[in-house]
Amino acid sequence: MLKRRRTQRLKRNVIYSTATRRRVMLRKLHKKIIWRRRMFAMQQMVESEIFPATN
Repeated sequence: MLKRRRTQRLKRNVIYSTATRRRVMLRKLHKKIIWRRRMFAMQQMVESEIFPATN
């Protein structure tokens, strides 16, 4: 299962940054989240091929 990430450092960085920098940081964060979800989905697909669900 996916682990939760600590956001305290991000929040601190966001508070003291400009609007442009905030947008860049959030975009990077969003890309990372999308990538992690895609990797997790691939992992689930592989597991379902190895162990097909028996109904």
